[in-house]
Amino acid sequence: MSTRQQLDRELARLERMLPEWRGTLRHEALFWPQFRALVDQISEGLGRADRRYVEERIARMLTLHGCDPGKRHVEGW
Repeated sequence: MSTRQQLDRELARLERMLPEWRGTLRHEALFWPQFRALVDQISEGLGRADRRYVEERIARMLTLHGCDPGKRHVEGW
């Protein structure tokens, strides 16, 4: 990702996926490793400011969609 606009597009795409994705899971625990892998792809190679921006967007996204990641799932974001 090289621009904030690209980050916004990727994060919006991820957020659009959440409702259906979570609705089709057999178990909630399956969601977190997959979600983390996608977030890692989006945030790979970002500078501190952009990484912080992604962290804030992810936190809002999860709250809006009723996800409670718990500390063990988001450490390091």
